Amino acid sequence: MSRDATWWIEVDGRVLPRPVAGHPGLELVNTRSGWGQRWDLRQEYLRGYPWLLALARAQEVVDAARSEDLARIASRHPRAAEAELRRAVDLRRDVHDVVTARASRTARARLAQAVSASRARQVLVEDGDGFSWSLPQRPPALGDPLDALLAGVGELLSSPDLARVRSCPGRDCGWLFLDRSGRRRWCRMSVCGNRAKQARHVERTRGRGR
Repeated sequence: MSRDATWWIEVDGRVLPRPVAGHPGLELVNTRSGWGQRWDLRQEYLRGYPWLLALARAQEVVDAARSEDLARIASRHPRAAEAELRRAVDLRRDVHDVVTARASRTARARLAQAVSASRARQVLVEDGDGFSWSLPQRPPALGDPLDALLAGVGELLSSPDLARVRSCPGRDCGWLFLDRSGRRRWCRMSVCGNRAKQARHVERTRGRGR
């Protein structure tokens, strides 16, 4: 794994991609790169339950106190934590396929059911001058990080922002992001955009040398 600081962050000692999506649910998708590529070109960042927990912390959908409690629970129940990670990885694909309009009817129904269940486990709380959905004040459960991320997915799927989701065309990338300006093409211009520029430059140089 490259340690190029232009694209990665470290949360609680876990390396994750630097946020580029502008939405927590899409950042879940972006914990894997190489969407649409061969299996050997894909890069996995959810390497264990602690990485899923770190993602939820980075997206501020799980607070520090709950995160510490969940880390202790995961260490005592590794099999349950691993099962929750597998659930996150499976639903991550469904999120990707649904928001990019590639999902089967089965995948759409599966994601809808998971999102509905996650919302049912949340509560509406007063937040300043308004209200927001939040994890309830109950003993933490290993499913809390994914529940919080999926609740955000539900908000995205039911909002006009869904039509603004774009997929980065960069080689071995495919990360998703919200394009609210209508002009954004790359996940990060400094990474995929520059790589594409360099590739075009190399191709032009080769063409002149023929």
